[in-house]
Amino acid sequence: MAEMISSAATGVLGSVMDKLADMLTDKYNLARDIKQGIRSLQDELHTMEAMLPRLQDKDDDQIDALAKDWRSKVRELSYDIEDCIDRFVLNHSHGDGGSTANFVHKAIQMVKTLFKDRGIAEEIRRLKRLVSEQSERGKRYYDINQCHLASSSQPVPLDPRAPALFQEARDLVGIDAPREEIISLLRCEDKEHKVVSIYGIDTKKLLRDILSQISKSHFDQSQMLETIEQLIRTVKECLKDKSVSAWELVRSALPRNDNGSRIITTTRIEAVAKSCCTGIAAQMYQAKPLSHEDSQRLFFKRLFLSGDDCHPDLTKVSDDILKKCCGLPLAIISIAGLLANRRKAVEVWVNVLRSIVAAVDKDSPIDKMKRILLLSYVDLPHHLKSCLLYLSVFPEDYPIDCRQLILLWVAEGLIPRQDRESMEQLGRSYLNELINRSLVQPTKVGGHGATVKQCRVHDVILEFIVSKAVEDNFVTI
Repeated sequence: MAEMISSAATGVLGSVMDKLADMLTDKYNLARDIKQGIRSLQDELHTMEAMLPRLQDKDDDQIDALAKDWRSKVRELSYDIEDCIDRFVLNHSHGDGGSTANFVHKAIQMVKTLFKDRGIAEEIRRLKRLVSEQSERGKRYYDINQCHLASSSQPVPLDPRAPALFQEARDLVGIDAPREEIISLLRCEDKEHKVVSIYGIDTKKLLRDILSQISKSHFDQSQMLETIEQLIRTVKECLKDKSVSAWELVRSALPRNDNGSRIITTTRIEAVAKSCCTGIAAQMYQAKPLSHEDSQRLFFKRLFLSGDDCHPDLTKVSDDILKKCCGLPLAIISIAGLLANRRKAVEVWVNVLRSIVAAVDKDSPIDKMKRILLLSYVDLPHHLKSCLLYLSVFPEDYPIDCRQLILLWVAEGLIPRQDRESMEQLGRSYLNELINRSLVQPTKVGGHGATVKQCRVHDVILEFIVSKAVEDNFVTI
């Protein structure tokens, strides 16, 4: 939580700094005293911006109430400054020759309490006073000389092992047996109308693989999958925020004609799966977690060229880590992505294991996975946190054009201001790092395997991102 709030505050501060710099350009033709006020405001904000990253290295329970309050004040003040700048730019664009008097007149009419008698100069002085107060508060709690912004100047290449973990579901270890078992349930010769209810983790991925396998011999595969994906999206939108009883309405619309029809439902919750089977011929199937052997294969595939490359001491620690992952593929991939960015040393892996143990003790499988995702999120540098949270604006299963995503990051001020080409290269580096950490899934990779053209976010990761983004007011859903 602390890391997310600090990241959001840092992200909006970066956007504010860029907009203040833009106000100093000739296109606004501001008076000298106003420009001096803006530069002074920039200096104070730079000081606060340097303090925030230190909070990201601490958990919420390690930060006292005063520091939390300061962090919150900085975030809200940043939003206020950004709103003020946006109003100024809007009114200036409607201005008559950019006259200061004309600007003040229109601003008074539109914003009422803002830009009163002394116009923009008075507003800047007010903001500077508030910023100075918060800056001084921050200095009382933190030694600014020890604050360092960790931002690598070296571009991060795409790790070729990362996309390999996100190949089609049929290639993922541990999926063959459950796929064939469910297909046999669907293909049984019983002509009775029947529901097959699949519950557990990653049921959607399993369902896609099942439909792909069946469609190879019965239907036009691409057309069938596209139709089913659209149907899933439509039904999910219809049932969003509805109770389990909504299933009764859906079931009543399904034909019971004894033509061997099969209805497949997927859910993470066993009680929901049971409710779908009530009063109708049905079979339930629990999507089983990966075996320890398959978990180990998936884990080592991300970190080593082969399992034999793992030192025996690391193998022992990895076994303990995998036990805590409970055979959940997404949890395994996430922890492997976290460790891929660290030294392959026993003490490093043991520290990660301790964090996992503290986070997931006595939780349900879905809660364990979300807490493991939180560990991966906490490990991100602040600039990547903001970029990851931005992905909350995309719908589930939406194919994201990578270049378009990078340009959106640039437009939102999440990439440090440089020339356009450099900003796009830096954005590409940020995206590669999120993929390397297994937080973003590449779905279309360039011919040479070095550039990802299209990506998506796993539905569980998206839920996590959305909850974090909404909780901190990063976006409004």
